[in-house]
This record gives sequence, structure tokens and C-alpha cells, in this order.
Amino acid sequence: MKKIIFFFFSFFLFASDINNSLEFNKSEINKTIELLNSKLDLIEKRISKMDFYIKYKQYQQLEILNKKLTEINRKLKILKKHKYYYKDKISKLELQKTAYEQQIQIIGNGKNIFDSIISIDKLPKPFNITNPFEIFSLINYQNKIQLILNKYEKEYSEINEIIKLLKEKKEILSKLGQKDKSLDETIQNFSLIKDIYNSKLKQLKSQAAIYIEQVKEEENIQIRKLITLLVTIFISILFFTIIKLALRKYARNIDNIYLINKILNILNFTIAILIVMFFYIDNATYLITILGFASAGIAIAMKDWFMNIFGWFVIITTGNFKVGDRIKIVLQNGNIEIVGDVIDITISRIVIHEDVTLTSYIKNRRAGRIIFVPNNVVFTNPIFNYTHSGLKTVWDGIDIVITFDSNYKKAEYIAKEVVKKYSKGYTDITRIQLNRLRANYNIKNTNIEPRIFTFIGEYGIVISCWYLNSYATLNLRSKISADLIEAFNKEEDIKIAYNTIHIKSDNEEFTKTKTFI
Repeated sequence: MKKIIFFFFSFFLFASDINNSLEFNKSEINKTIELLNSKLDLIEKRISKMDFYIKYKQYQQLEILNKKLTEINRKLKILKKHKYYYKDKISKLELQKTAYEQQIQIIGNGKNIFDSIISIDKLPKPFNITNPFEIFSLINYQNKIQLILNKYEKEYSEINEIIKLLKEKKEILSKLGQKDKSLDETIQNFSLIKDIYNSKLKQLKSQAAIYIEQVKEEENIQIRKLITLLVTIFISILFFTIIKLALRKYARNIDNIYLINKILNILNFTIAILIVMFFYIDNATYLITILGFASAGIAIAMKDWFMNIFGWFVIITTGNFKVGDRIKIVLQNGNIEIVGDVIDITISRIVIHEDVTLTSYIKNRRAGRIIFVPNNVVFTNPIFNYTHSGLKTVWDGIDIVITFDSNYKKAEYIAKEVVKKYSKGYTDITRIQLNRLRANYNIKNTNIEPRIFTFIGEYGIVISCWYLNSYATLNLRSKISADLIEAFNKEEDIKIAYNTIHIKSDNEEFTKTKTFI
């Protein structure tokens, strides 16, 4: 009895161990399957983003569509023999046919898998250069060739990566006990694609090496030619420099040295141009380019001279001012002010005779000089014309300050009468001139009567008198100023103000004055 119990107990333990072992193996198998499936998912995600694989899938879809289209055409051919009985079916098939044709048109019309996937363009052919400036074009050409090769190398690496991933996928499916015939076919097709692509890429690299060699040879020729040209020009410059140094050492007349230096510089420049033309005379197109560069160089070197010519043309054609006009030119951001009569306008400069004017009195303290101003000033600086279009008058102003307790209304009246007395003739002239100007300009304010303004000043009331005057302002300004002083001094309720300081102490009060300037 004990033996029987022991037997059953041992059998029960053995069965329990077997069951636990099976459960453990089943769990491990499930984990392995999950791991393999996750690897498959990763492979699918990676491969589905690759351009060549996308093209391959498109081609497969295209083949399916072509087969369906062929089948529809076959059915339509049969049904159209009895079209009176199968109208509905024919119309449905026609709609399907149109849909398939549109899809095929969107995907493409690759004749075979290799034409659909493998597309290696031809390299751009090298070009011959005839001047050193095209060396940069050769460098760009080499860079372009290298970029094309890099692109196709990258595509070839992608094909290898696809094959590797497809083989991994096949191995995983094999471990899972699955078979995929289409996968074997895809691997085989991509292996063929790889071989064909590799062959074409080798041909492309060989062709690129030949093209780059041709380009480098052209580049070396032009570099040697350029070096020869530069050495020749340097010898020419050195020769003329030696001549100029000899002239400075042995010549006595300074004016002649300056003139001869100018002539030698022109000769040197001309010879340099002729040397360049001699080197590249075989290429008319490049000769034009060289002349263009030379012209640009001359224009830059003689910019001011050309600008003077253009300025002269503007002055002559626009008529903003002419010989005989009185003008004011402001130079160097207002640091220099020139007022005078234009006595000549040459092709390079404006000649001005400086007169005694208010500007001379306030700023320059000099007058009577002959001033030469380059014509290009018309493009960069303001020019004031006192006599444009026959206008012979300008507004001038005088300020006089009276005390705050003065009768300012009487002062205004007196000032207006004094100003009218001296400016009446100029006012009448201006009225006629403004009527003429209104034919050419939009002049709205034609009030030409003297104007008196009253302002609160720092230590009195400012009476500002404005009147029309000829462009020679000092004489009339002097007379009006003297009459204003005399007229105000006669009036007891009008006092001319000046800077005054009142000082008050315990014992006395006195006033300290300072002349107003």
C-alpha cells in the first residue's frame, strides 16, 4: 500500500513539473514572437520612407492596374459585339477603365521596373574657356559634377540599405515560420537594380573624371596666360615709373613735370589696354568684356570728372540757374556758405564772384573772391537761386526788441510804415514776377505786402519785420534798421530793450545793463 501511495505521489510531482515547464516555454515563445513582430514593424517603417522602395511599390501598383485595364479592355471587346444587350455593363466597365487610366497617368508609364526606378541623368559637358575670368565658372562646374556624383552615391547606398532590410525581413519571417514569395521576388529585383545601378554609376564616375581632367587643363592654360599678362603689365608700369622718377630728378620746370607725368600716365594706361587686347584679341566677345571692365575702371577712377560733365548737362538743360544769377551754395554740411553771382559755367565747374552780402557779414567776413565750384555739387548740395526765372526780390527780416511795458501796437504800426516806405518799389516788381512764375509753378501764397510779427522774447517783445528786397540786402537793411531806431527813440512809450540785470540791496537799488547782440 505504501508503494502505491509513493508511486502516485511521485507521478503527481512529475506531472506538475512538466506542466510548469510547458507554461514557461510558452511564455518565452510569446515574447520571442512579439520581439520579432516589433522588428518587422520597424523594418516596414524604415523601408516605407525610402524613395526607391516607394518607386518600386508604385511600379507594382502600376502593374496591377495595367493587368486590370487589359482585362477590362478584353471584356469590353467581347461585350461591344452585343452592345444592345449589355449597355449597362459596358458603361460600368467604361467608368472603371477611365478610373484606371487616370491612376496610371498619375503614377507614371514606366515600361519596366528598371526604367521606372533607375534614372541616372547625363553629366553636363565641359566648356572651353578663353579668358581667366571664366576660371570661376570652371570651379562651379567641378562643384556641380561633384554634387551630382554625391547624389547618385547616396541613392546607391539607399538601394544597398533596402536589400539589407529586405533580407532581415525574410530572416524574421523564416523564424516565425512564414514564407512570402513576393518578398523573394522583391529581393531578386532589387539585387538586379543594384547591379545595373552600380554599372551605370561606374560609367558616370569615369565620364566625370574625364570631364574634370579637361576642365583642369583649361584652367591651367588660362592661369599661365594670366600670369604672363600680369608680368607684362608690371614690366610696362615699372618702365614708366623709372621714366617719371628720372624726370623728377633731372627736370627743372615743375609745370612741365606735371604735364609730362599726365601724358606718361595716359600712355601707360593705353599700353596696358593694348597688351590685354593682344592677349585676348582672338575672342571678340571677351574683348568687349575687357573694354567694358576698362570703361568701368575709367569711370570709377575719373568719377568726379564724369559727374562734373553730367552736372554741367543738368545745369544747361534744366535752367535751374544760369550765368548772371545770384546763388547760394551750402557745402560741407553747412560749414561753408557761398553767395555770389555766377560769371561762368564751364564743362567742369561753376565760377562765382563773391559779393558783400548778409552771409559775408554774419559768417564769412570775406568777399570779392572768385570761387570755383565743381558741377557735381548740383547732385549733392542745396543751391539757392535768388534770381530764378527773372525773380529779382527775396524776403528779408529784421528783429528789434522793445521792453514789455512799451506800447507794442504803436511799435508794430511804426515798423510797418518804415518797412513799407523802403520796400514799396520791390513789392510792385515782385507782384509782376510772381504772376509770371505761376504759369510754371504751383504758387499759392502770393501775399507780398510787408509782414510784422510780434513775439514774446527773453527780455522783451520782439518786433519781427519782413519785407521784400533785392538780393543785395545790406543797404536796405541798414537804412530800415536806422529808421526804426530813430522812430522808436522819438516815442516816450516805446523803449528799445537789451539785456538788463536788476540788483536790489538794503541800502540802494541799481541796474546793470549789457548790450544786446
